[in-house]
Amino acid sequence: MKQSLIVAALILAGCLPRGKEAERQPRLFQCRRAHGKITIDGKLDEAAWEGAQYLDDFRVPPGGGKPHAASAARLLWDDEHLYFAMVMEDDDVYGVLTQHDSHTWEDDVAELFLKPSDTAHHYYEIHVTPRNTTLDLLIPRRGSGSLGRYTPWESGVRSAVIVKGTLNEWRDKDKGWIVEAAIPLKAFEPDTAKPQLGDRWRIAVCRYNYSVYLEDREMSSTARLRQPNFHLHEDYDHIEFAE
Repeated sequence: MKQSLIVAALILAGCLPRGKEAERQPRLFQCRRAHGKITIDGKLDEAAWEGAQYLDDFRVPPGGGKPHAASAARLLWDDEHLYFAMVMEDDDVYGVLTQHDSHTWEDDVAELFLKPSDTAHHYYEIHVTPRNTTLDLLIPRRGSGSLGRYTPWESGVRSAVIVKGTLNEWRDKDKGWIVEAAIPLKAFEPDTAKPQLGDRWRIAVCRYNYSVYLEDREMSSTARLRQPNFHLHEDYDHIEFAE
């Protein structure tokens, strides 16, 4: 009882976050070192993936409700690459765009946002769709221009996708899709130093889901976003590069 009164007093005094604000506090996840070779084929059957931490608590902003379709992401790294995998449930897998750096957010899409520094303004955005169409952006500062300003940066991402169902056939019911990707760490230079053991970056793993089973496009994210906007990097969580 006494402890509860103390906590309540701290909340009222502004010393502790309350309610939804407490839920939005940035969390710390581990990006563990990949032990063994990873083949980018979408299968996620390498032993290295078994050691990765799961990021599977996706929420719909801004209310924080559970999405219609669940997702789970994993991250690993080695001296040369940042590895990203995402497994998504999806009743209606949809993707029509085929051109790199096109408007991939108009398809079902898995999105990875990385912000290496809280003091520098720049951050990165990488997309993969069910057709394995990619978009990669270096955004020097939020709101500093349109898509054409950000697309000259090329990450060199290699990705593979497995669709469990029939792509673009809305009359049947699909199971989902899987993304596996490798991003060369040298792509982040010279704007970002190569990560070292113990370094921390801001991160959000996000998704757009278009479906005939939904009234509207569904956004979901690992970050607890205050608004339905994936670019609110103040709300991103952290990953720590770990063994």
